Amino acid sequence: MDFTKNELDMVYQYAADTKGETLAGLKEIVPVIHDRQTKEIVENTIRKLEAIPEPECRRFISTTK
Repeated sequence: MDFTKNELDMVYQYAADTKGETLAGLKEIVPVIHDRQTKEIVENTIRKLEAIPEPECRRFISTTK
């Protein structure tokens, strides 16, 4: 899965120990984002992370930290 630089920045900023915790952090900020472009970046990041199986996603997040 290809992530843009901005999406990788979001993963880096909200990286937690598990896929679920990382997704929870990202999902928590969506309702308060007013900038349309930033909201799209976060939503795309969430969709891409959700598509990655747990063990692989955990490794991806840890290497992105």
